[in-house]
Amino acid sequence: MKKFDFKIRMQVGWFKAAMLGTVIGLLIAPAAGKVMSKEEKAFLTDNPVVNAIGSITFGPKIKVMINGNIVALAKSEEAGREAYKQARLAYNKDGVKPVFADVTYEEVDSEKDTDKIKGLHALRNEKLEDAILQSLDEYAGSDKKLAYTMRVDDHTVTVEHMEDVINILEQAQNVYDTNDQFQVGLKPPSCRNVTMYEVDVEDKNTGVEASEEETTEDTQGNTSENETTEGNSAEDGESTDGDTTETGDTGAENTEESTTEVPLGNDDISDAESIRPIAENTRTYMTGEDATTEEATQAPAEGDGQEDAADSSDSEEGSGETDEGSVENTEAVTTEEVTTEDPAVVAQGVEDGVKYVGFADPIQVVETYVNTAQIKDKDTAYAEMTTKNAEASIYVVEPGDALSVIAEKNNLTVDDIKALNPQIESDDDIYYDDRLNITVPKAAIQVLVEKQETYKENYNEDVVYQDDDSMYIGETEVVQEGTPGSHVVTDLVTYKDDVESDRQELQETVEVAAVAEVVKRGTKSKPTYMYPVTNWNLTSNFGYRWGRLHAGADVGVPIGTTVRASRAGQVITAGWVGGYGNCVIIDHGDGVSTRYGHLSEVTVSVGQYVDQGQQVALSGNTGRSTGPHLHFEIRINGEAVDPLPYLAGQQ
Repeated sequence: MKKFDFKIRMQVGWFKAAMLGTVIGLLIAPAAGKVMSKEEKAFLTDNPVVNAIGSITFGPKIKVMINGNIVALAKSEEAGREAYKQARLAYNKDGVKPVFADVTYEEVDSEKDTDKIKGLHALRNEKLEDAILQSLDEYAGSDKKLAYTMRVDDHTVTVEHMEDVINILEQAQNVYDTNDQFQVGLKPPSCRNVTMYEVDVEDKNTGVEASEEETTEDTQGNTSENETTEGNSAEDGESTDGDTTETGDTGAENTEESTTEVPLGNDDISDAESIRPIAENTRTYMTGEDATTEEATQAPAEGDGQEDAADSSDSEEGSGETDEGSVENTEAVTTEEVTTEDPAVVAQGVEDGVKYVGFADPIQVVETYVNTAQIKDKDTAYAEMTTKNAEASIYVVEPGDALSVIAEKNNLTVDDIKALNPQIESDDDIYYDDRLNITVPKAAIQVLVEKQETYKENYNEDVVYQDDDSMYIGETEVVQEGTPGSHVVTDLVTYKDDVESDRQELQETVEVAAVAEVVKRGTKSKPTYMYPVTNWNLTSNFGYRWGRLHAGADVGVPIGTTVRASRAGQVITAGWVGGYGNCVIIDHGDGVSTRYGHLSEVTVSVGQYVDQGQQVALSGNTGRSTGPHLHFEIRINGEAVDPLPYLAGQQ
C-alpha cells in the first residue's frame, strides 16, 4: 500500500513541476522577446566563442573563390551566390565600379584544401557578405578606363568620349544630309543599371516624332497651306495653336531640357547640345501641314538643281518679289530636273525630296571600362566603320539577265562572277531564278535615305489569260492586242548607301488608261506515245527508199510478240489491209491515228475503245513483208509523219 502511495506522490510531483515551469515561461517570455540592443548584437557578432559555435557545420563546406583565390567559406553554394550578389550591390551603392572577377563555387576538399582554408570558418549572412565585399577592391581594374563602345551587328569600335560617337555618325550621315536637316541623338537607357544607349535620328526643323507628324498630315494635310511666307508663319502658328511661342525660344528650351536628361557618366563632353536624347519612333516625314518654306528650298539639294534654285531665289528677292513667289519658283525648279517641267508631275510632286536620313541597322552605344590600348581615335574609328568590305551575298537571276548585266548591276566583272560560280562558263549556263554567288561591298555603318520621288512613265496592264480546253498546254493565241498607258507615280524610295533597297508607291494618277492584252491559253494535256513493243530494234526508218515513201518505222521482233496501243483511242480497222497484211488502225480523236501492220493475230475489234498500253495484236510476217517485224505508223489528218520524234516525246 505504501509502495502505491509513493508512486502516486511521484506523479503528482512531476505534474507540479511541469505546471511551475509553464508559469515561469509565461512570465519571462515578454522580456526574452524584446529587440536586442546594438551592444547585445555586437556581443553576439564579435564574440569569438559565439562565432566558433555558429561556424560549426555538419556537412560539406563551399569555397567562394574569385579568380581562383578563396575569399570565404559558405555553408552552401546558394548561400555563397546570394552573399556575392548582396556584396556587389553594396560595392556599387555609390556608382557602378568595374570588377574583373571570375567567381566560382566549389566544395572543400578536406585533404587538398587543409592549408588553404586554415583559419577560415564557414560564415553566414552578413559576415559572409562582409568577407566577400572586403575582397572586391583587390579585383577592381586600376588600368581600365571609361570609354564608349559602338556596336553595329557584329562590328564594334571603342572611342574615348561619347562626343566621338556622335561625330562619327554625323560625319557618315552628312554625306547624304547635305542640308543638315536631321540630328543624330541618343535614347537614354531604359534601366539605370544598364548604361546602353540607342542611336536615333530626328528632324531638326520640327523635333516632332514621325508618328505624331504623320497624324497631323492625315488630319490637316493640304499642300496649298504649306506655301506660307516666313513673315506670316508666326501669325499662322498663333492662329492654329494658342500656346505656340517663337520658334527660336522653343527650340532653345527643348534643347536645354534634352541635354539635361542624358546621363553620360563621368565623361566630360564639351559639346553637350550634340548629344541629346531622342524620343522613340523618331522617323520624320516632312509632308502635309508640317512642310515649311525651308523644306521646299531644301528639296533640290540632292541634285544639281540646288544652285539654280538658290540663284532663282536671290534674283527674285533682289527684284522685290514676295517670299511666296520665291517658294513657288523654288518648287518649280526642284521638279524641273526630274520631270522636265511636266505640269502633272510638278503638281503631284510638290512634296518630293529627302524625308529621312538615318542608319540602316540599329546602333548601340555602351559605357564600358577597357584597357587604353583598345581605345581608338575618332578618325581611325570612322574609317573602320565606314570602309566598305566585300561580303558574300546571293543574286537571283531575272528575265533578260546576262553575265555582263549581272556584273554591271553589282559592280563586278564577268570573271569575278565566273570565279565565284565555277559551274558557269557562259550566258547559256544561267537561267531565270538561278542563285548566283556574288560579293557586295558593305560598310558597318550604312546610311539609310528615304526620298519621295514623282515621275511620269508609260505602263502596261497585266495580260489577261482565258483558259481554252481545246488547246494543248503551252499553246497560246492572242485575242486582243494590248496598248500601253501613261501615269504619274509618286514613290517613297529607300536607299542604303546609294543602292535602292525598297520602293513603296504612295500615289498614282492615270492619264491614259492602258488596255490589257487578252490571250487564250490551252489547258488540255498534250498526248504521249509509247513504244508499241518492248525491246525496240529499229530495222527501217521513216523516209523514201527505192523511189517510194516508207510511211512508218519497222521494228524487228519475233512472230507472236505482244503489240500494244501506243495511245488511247477507238479501233476503226481490225483485219486484212492489202500490203499491210493483218492490220489494226486506232483513231485518237484529234485527227491523229496509229497503224500496226504485218500482224499474225488481231486481238481487238472495230469500235472497241482501248487504253494506252493495252494489247491490240501479236506481231507477225503477213502482207508485203520480207521477214517477221512490226510496221508502225502515225498519221495526222491522214498524212504520215515520222513516228520517232513522237515516241521520244519531242513532238
